[in-house]
Amino acid sequence: MLPVVSATPGVLVAEQPHYLPWLDFYEQVARASTLLILDNVQWLRRGWQRRTRVALPHHVPTPSPSEPGFQWLSIPLEGAHRDTLLSELAVDASQPWARKHLQAITLLYGKRPYFRAQVLPRLEAFYAKVAQARGPGSLLSTLLESMAAFYEPLGLGPSVRLASTLERSHPDKTGRLASYCVQLGADTYYSGTGSTLYLQPGAFRDVGVRLLWQRFRYPAYPQGREGRFVQGLSIVDVLSNVPVEEVRKWLEPSPWGPFAPPAG
Repeated sequence: MLPVVSATPGVLVAEQPHYLPWLDFYEQVARASTLLILDNVQWLRRGWQRRTRVALPHHVPTPSPSEPGFQWLSIPLEGAHRDTLLSELAVDASQPWARKHLQAITLLYGKRPYFRAQVLPRLEAFYAKVAQARGPGSLLSTLLESMAAFYEPLGLGPSVRLASTLERSHPDKTGRLASYCVQLGADTYYSGTGSTLYLQPGAFRDVGVRLLWQRFRYPAYPQGREGRFVQGLSIVDVLSNVPVEEVRKWLEPSPWGPFAPPAG
């Protein structure tokens, strides 16, 4: 039986919704008893919310480290404006994007050792479910489905909440996150490293919440092409190339870190 990746009680992770996220996101989820989806923020045209990174086509050599070693897959939107909230965005259902994305991913990864057993069945179910999603809120539901597509094989089962259902009166970003922790009864906030640029630790101390920064580093793995290892690709890339049992071990808490299981 595969090992179960256990969440830590009282830990909150807050993330914007993402399309088929990268492995670092799933490590955060593995630590969290509550995953708060920040659906009440503006969307970013060039952000990660509706896009994911996948491998380059087989005929394209891996470029030098100064050039991107990936390509984007993007979900098309209908009537999106810069000030539109994530929760209000609509998928452009007039485009057969789901079929095209599944075809593109299958072409890219079809010959990788674990794609057909570990990835393809879940992608087929996901794309079949969201192919006709339309109207305001359809992007959010699509992103949530994509994030959840690989929870079960990775041994994850977070309690998912939407920030739009919580009180949001605090004027600054850090204060709102600290407030979310208090509202949801969390004693620890586990944050991605990118937030070191704007989070103010004092706001969490003021409300008695411990702030921890993610320090996750997963090993390089065979990606089926010569050249450098490309980090930060979708979970699809990881599970197409690495057995899920090994990926689960990567997600287990470090024996010397803040989430280490108690001795004995």
